[in-house]
Amino acid sequence: MKKLILALTAALCLSGILGTVQAQTAKPAAAVPVKIGLVDMARVFKEYKKFQSLRDDLKEIMETRMKEAQAIATEAKTISEEIKLLRQGSAEFIAKESRLTELTTQFQTKQKVAQAEYVRKEAEIFEQIYVEARDVIKLYSEHFEYTLVLRFNSQPLDTQSGNPQEIANNLNKLVVYHRAQDDITDAIVEFLNRKFPAPSPKPAPRAAGNTTPGTRTN
Repeated sequence: MKKLILALTAALCLSGILGTVQAQTAKPAAAVPVKIGLVDMARVFKEYKKFQSLRDDLKEIMETRMKEAQAIATEAKTISEEIKLLRQGSAEFIAKESRLTELTTQFQTKQKVAQAEYVRKEAEIFEQIYVEARDVIKLYSEHFEYTLVLRFNSQPLDTQSGNPQEIANNLNKLVVYHRAQDDITDAIVEFLNRKFPAPSPKPAPRAAGNTTPGTRTN
């Protein structure tokens, strides 16, 4: 019995020693090399043609809203001038004064609604472009094995501007040095623009008096 206990104890000790040796000699997993890329998102927004196209569309919508508001303002101005010629307290004076109040409320409401719509739609555009750029950056990084991509400002340091705030901003840049190949902004912008079809040119407004080919004028 004593011999059996000694044999078991020896076997356990040997097993522990072997386990320790194996753990020490096991090869560690290969470390993934760090590869960092840089993207100037300000340039991406500026040079991605879809961003400017969407903003141009929004501008047209806002111009239409402004024309509607301007029509109300013009009518209000006309009524305001007419009121000056009427006897205060007369039926026509009261009617026009009521109409002027109504138009003023409509104008203010249209302005507020248009402003809120502009802010909301502009935010949606920024979000859409950011998401598209982020997805392209992800694809690019996975393909070329970048482990980290940082946002940075690629504008060169300008210490001659004379603007203290601008100099301070330049000196506070996160990236102090980078190799040219670390900046992947050009590749991201190029890929985005290849995905986005160029908008068709809008037909120029036809001048008054122009006739369609093949028609006759009397």
